[in-house]
Amino acid sequence: MDFKSLGKLGFATVCGMALVAPAMASTVNVDLDEEHQVIRGFGGMVHNEWQGGGGLSDADAELAFGTGDGHIGLNTLRIPVYANSGSFNKEVNAAKAAKKYAGDDFLFYATPWTSPYAGANQHIKSSDYQKYVDHLNSFTKYMKDQGIPLDAISISNEPDWCGEWACWSADEIYNFTKGYADQMRKNGTKVISTESFRYDKNLYNKVLNDASALKNWDILGAHFYASEASTGDNFFEYSLADQKGIERWMTEHYTESQGSGNYWRTVMRTGDQANQNKMDTVRAMDVAYEIHRAMVVGNFNQYTWWYIRRCYGLIMEKDFGNKLQVPSNEIGKISKRGYVMSQFARFVRPGAVRVGATAKPEANLFASAYKSADGDSVIVVLVNRDYKNAKTVTINVPGANIETFHVYTTSEAKNAQDEGEVEVQNGSVTITTDAGNTNNKDCIVTLVGVGPQVVVPREPFGGKMITLPGKFEVEDFDVPGSGKGNKTFMDKDSENKGESKYRDGLGVDLYDEGTGVVLGMTQTGEWLEYTVNVTADGEYDIVASVASGSETSAFKLLLDDEEIVPSTTVPKTGEDWQTYKDLSLGKVKLTKGEHILHLEITADYVNIDWIRIGQESASSTTGDNNATDGGDNGKTPATNPDDPRFVTNHFNVATSAETFAVFDLMGTFVGRIDAIDAQEAQQKTTNLVRNGGIYFVKSIRGTRTFKFSVTK
Repeated sequence: MDFKSLGKLGFATVCGMALVAPAMASTVNVDLDEEHQVIRGFGGMVHNEWQGGGGLSDADAELAFGTGDGHIGLNTLRIPVYANSGSFNKEVNAAKAAKKYAGDDFLFYATPWTSPYAGANQHIKSSDYQKYVDHLNSFTKYMKDQGIPLDAISISNEPDWCGEWACWSADEIYNFTKGYADQMRKNGTKVISTESFRYDKNLYNKVLNDASALKNWDILGAHFYASEASTGDNFFEYSLADQKGIERWMTEHYTESQGSGNYWRTVMRTGDQANQNKMDTVRAMDVAYEIHRAMVVGNFNQYTWWYIRRCYGLIMEKDFGNKLQVPSNEIGKISKRGYVMSQFARFVRPGAVRVGATAKPEANLFASAYKSADGDSVIVVLVNRDYKNAKTVTINVPGANIETFHVYTTSEAKNAQDEGEVEVQNGSVTITTDAGNTNNKDCIVTLVGVGPQVVVPREPFGGKMITLPGKFEVEDFDVPGSGKGNKTFMDKDSENKGESKYRDGLGVDLYDEGTGVVLGMTQTGEWLEYTVNVTADGEYDIVASVASGSETSAFKLLLDDEEIVPSTTVPKTGEDWQTYKDLSLGKVKLTKGEHILHLEITADYVNIDWIRIGQESASSTTGDNNATDGGDNGKTPATNPDDPRFVTNHFNVATSAETFAVFDLMGTFVGRIDAIDAQEAQQKTTNLVRNGGIYFVKSIRGTRTFKFSVTK
């Protein structure tokens, strides 16, 4: 979705496309001079012993710790300190994988549940305190020797939930902290306090009130298990910790563990270790609300979810208790809760500072703001918990050197979707949050402010403008530059799903067909732009070579922001996306000179090979990689009596079985089949998959791609 034209008005919608007058807006005032805590990041837990060895694969680590589109953006990993030193190695591979994808932002810490000196429901004797310190130090040394040194280690996990692990009273915590905790820094590791499961301030107060003890804590660790969405803000507040300036990490929680991490909003029976079993409303947005309150009300520097991969976690897994039926096509993918968390994690990066912002501009709407570590960016996060109503919000950032806000949205219908940019005028912008075509309007919106950029002009592909009248290949869009007006394409994710090496690295979905390179896997709102030179004024026919297996695909054309071809539905060309036909788009009047031609997808999944405007000349096209001539790129033309808009009909006919890879709508590999034609491929795809839905079936040789709707 491109917000260029809307941005000129100073406001735009997010999660929807209805404009709302700014007068209706509530206001978030951001004060960059009001600085609060430094943000260390966001993370999750891996415990291979409890997770049966399936805590975090390399693929999981990339999803969780990568920062691009389709990733969560975590930077922090928490692991256990085992009582048995023979188990110290169980999280080494997971930690190395997380570090690989988190890079320099990687934050790594560990927590002991039990030890050789105190098991479940036992207290460590004071005479064993030194041995306990030595045990913890042996672990930090081991991890350091593996090349993944710990940044911090805590004294213990949940001293106030000790029926299952070691117990600590407030006095024991104080005595150990004052007499021994400083030794835990031996291997360059910071000290985290004991981590109360219910953020019980009585377990921290005695240390906070004694400077000689407090100097042995670097971080106060706490869990939020005694809280839920209805819990008052006083649970998160801790004025004594604010006064002492102690850094705070939320080291473990999940908002609910009985339902799926993909539930957006549902009523079900739930209950966790600190909350009673009851019928309750489960919301993915509770994750956003809790993180907001941790940051804004509690002044926490870091937030860590429980298991990264779990049926109720950030990456979906089957339910180990077999109470919850998790569809197989969800397993291994980011959950709705994961995408909600990514709205903070991907953009509020380590070193960012929380700054002043109107925390609750209206009922059920919450806001927080941050400035990046380098000071070049301002990030505003809006949390709308009102599932019935969209919110129109004016954001004022006086004194910020921001030209645009880049907008990302997670809602019931969207997963950290890139919504494009909105233009900032006089330090202000107005947006409207809206969950689109669904009944639920609640969503989380992250706005990333971008300041003036070094301008790098866009360039025609190949260094030569497309000449019109003539034909051009859609894959030969302009080379993008930087700065305002120099973006030349918008694709909703950074992955080239077509896997063509042509224009490699840009992320536009290009396919190598038997006839050359084509644009495919298109989604509504995606666009490409071309610098063209019209050699003479005139009225010209427009024809496009297209393929579609549906009746709803559509696109439009603009010239210098003026529509020259309105949104045009592409009739179904065949049972797959491999049958290309020449579609007449009518006539257009062009004026001589240089122009920008804009191709925009207005309804999903049309494949486009080339566009011809007027008669083609030898100098009018940059050519197609595998073309056999300058006209139809090797396709065999044939008349098509079925639809008068079709000028020619092109075929790719297989003569022997091919191996196809099957992917679901999210691009996840499902399996392989062998088929000779679309009919056989559809039947075998239906037999292969477990759930109904849309599936893409791509030839391993890259010669054919099908799209099927499977009903189960």
